Amino acid sequence: MRLLIALAFLLFTPGKLTEGVKSDVKTDVTVLQVNSKWNKQHNIDLNGLTNCTVKFAWLEDQNGNFKKQVQTVPLVIIYKGQKPVRQWAADLSFKLDVDLLEIQNVIDRL
Repeated sequence: MRLLIALAFLLFTPGKLTEGVKSDVKTDVTVLQVNSKWNKQHNIDLNGLTNCTVKFAWLEDQNGNFKKQVQTVPLVIIYKGQKPVRQWAADLSFKLDVDLLEIQNVIDRL
């Protein structure tokens, strides 16, 4: 349930989530990564992904309601249009156990 609430806040949080858009790709598939500044060493480099728009947001720059809903960072969400279709969240080690190939496979199926 918390995951659904977090996704709803991501969908309706304007502004700051649009920073860092890779503008050379025009598609309706978006990959969003959210992380905290204190955990930046565990960012995932998503620039190798194709056929999608990659976005990044710092958790600290989001509104308070959104911050309360995110339990672990980093968080990677794939959207098709405005609808989230897949999400990966870190475990208690605050590291995300997903590779670029797994994310790309989900993108390719959309």
